Amino acid sequence: MRHFLKSTFATLLLSVAASTLGAGYASAANGPTADSVYDLSGLPTFGGTVSQYLPSPSGQLSGFVLSDGTEVFLSRQLAETLPKLVKPGERVSGSGLKGKSLPIFRAVAVSGPHGQGSDDTAITMPQHGSEMLAGPDLVVSGVVGQQLYNVRGLLAGAILKDHTVVSLSPGGAAKVASWLSPGSKIYAVGPGATGDLGKALSAREIGPSADHLVTVVADDAPEAGNPPGSPGYDVIPASESH
Repeated sequence: MRHFLKSTFATLLLSVAASTLGAGYASAANGPTADSVYDLSGLPTFGGTVSQYLPSPSGQLSGFVLSDGTEVFLSRQLAETLPKLVKPGERVSGSGLKGKSLPIFRAVAVSGPHGQGSDDTAITMPQHGSEMLAGPDLVVSGVVGQQLYNVRGLLAGAILKDHTVVSLSPGGAAKVASWLSPGSKIYAVGPGATGDLGKALSAREIGPSADHLVTVVADDAPEAGNPPGSPGYDVIPASESH
């Protein structure tokens, strides 16, 4: 019966998440998790030391990694407040939805080492969709410390031992999965960001070395159009049928 209640409550959270995405985010500065209007006590819990933040290639915070390798995904609301609650090297605890077999968590509540906490008052969940990036290219190389997963549990890149986050689309990651295993050395090029949260890039080219790279295209990338100066450069295909 207890297992059934936990399962039912987790399903309810996901349902609420889907219905509230895009509806806005309430301020998390109103108080600690004890002020939540939801009873989160039935959810799985996590705890440990923050090894590093997980920045996105656009420079935003998307989660963090515990010292045991567990990835914790955050909604935008929690991500905005996390740096005020806990820093890398400090203890953190929280609750959320736990991966069945992978070391991942979708956090709905997080507490730092100083007694302060935050939760998703709207039970919003991260989408971690593809990002359109136009920033400068970063070039990184190093040894893979652990594989990177997305919120759906799909392989989505790697975290290097120097904490650099190399993001790939799930389709792209599947094509180069053998290069993303812990201990492998990789070289990657793509747009990204470096800042207080760390370094992250969306790999456009990746390989075991600079002279052995493959191009990786995002799953939802549009097809390349006609090159500038060609007869069809200014033609919009959809407009030709009207």
